[in-house]
Amino acid sequence: MIYIKPPLGLTPRFIVEERRIDEIKAAVTRYFDAGRKVPADWIAEYNELVERKGHEE
Repeated sequence: MIYIKPPLGLTPRFIVEERRIDEIKAAVTRYFDAGRKVPADWIAEYNELVERKGHEE
């Protein structure tokens, strides 16, 4: 019997969201260090992702 490996699927959502949280934290830190105003939509997205993550645990 010949085994055919299935095609690569999607990265799980929780991994994508964890990476996005890390990206937002890094961007906020860079803006903070540069003395720049942090865009409100970044904070809103961060809060949304953290809240969603909390409901999954």
